[in-house]
Amino acid sequence: MNKNSGSASCPLCNAKSNKILTDQLRRGAGIVYYCVDCQHGFLVPDEKLDAKSYYAEGYRQEYSHNAVVAATNAREIFDVYSLYQRDRLKAVTPYLSKNKKLLEVGASSGQFLANVLDQVCVANAIELDKACCWFMQKELGIKASSEFLRDSVFREEIYDIVCSFQVLEHVSDPVSFLCDLGKSTKNGGYIFVEVPNLADPLLSVWGISSYDKFFYHSAHLHYFTEVSLRKVALSAGFALKDIEISFTQDYNLLNHLNWIVNDSPQKTCHVGLSEIHLNGLNKEISNWLNSSINKLNTEYIDRLIAAKATSNMMMVLHNNG
Repeated sequence: MNKNSGSASCPLCNAKSNKILTDQLRRGAGIVYYCVDCQHGFLVPDEKLDAKSYYAEGYRQEYSHNAVVAATNAREIFDVYSLYQRDRLKAVTPYLSKNKKLLEVGASSGQFLANVLDQVCVANAIELDKACCWFMQKELGIKASSEFLRDSVFREEIYDIVCSFQVLEHVSDPVSFLCDLGKSTKNGGYIFVEVPNLADPLLSVWGISSYDKFFYHSAHLHYFTEVSLRKVALSAGFALKDIEISFTQDYNLLNHLNWIVNDSPQKTCHVGLSEIHLNGLNKEISNWLNSSINKLNTEYIDRLIAAKATSNMMMVLHNNG
């Protein structure tokens, strides 16, 4: 993906693209191009990072749930995000049972795994952040490895279910990454992959220009659409009939109204990810308003899902080969 006279090679099809989505990132420097053929966004960074060392220590010092203060730690990540696993649990839980083995690749602090530990017989984790690995093992009792899957102690294990949430956009070669997940999944098993959606509603519905600088950042090498996400799965050897993509929206209407009105993020993720609850002195009126807003929020998210203009996409792969 070398820049050449204002163009770059698409990592999915190798075609040259000169369409630029942005040259301003939240952190770092580089250009995000868009391949029209693949409908895929991809970052050409000014400086390439060593993924192993960066995610082992540096990433959590730059990106967190706080809009202003970036640095975070394993306990804080767990305490915050273990509360907001609804969409993932809704997708994965129907496939779980006490005789199933589950692996999560890119497990962070175990915020998802902690919610399903009692529903499977084995739950293992891959997480390059060594502090998060230590936390999962010492605090949650989850066996974890800070190596890449192909180099880890789990490389010979076969799982019924493999999950990877908000990871594929970080890897240099998403096709190889999916192939590795497939090798660790039993025949007939399932792989769950969640990624940010390039058609994020704050971009595709509301067109908030300042959100560009928040959405695009140095840690995301890929910006997937439904078309490009399916293309990656097909290139990894999955049959079309075994690929299912759905759309999920995590941040609520209140978060979007804040962006629309204030043109900036909220200080933390809690208000935007929680059920909307406004406190007022007049409980009758505030309770009525909360009920009305939450009803509208449900209708709003349903509209976004129907338009495929949500914050995230969930891809489910049935491993039949």
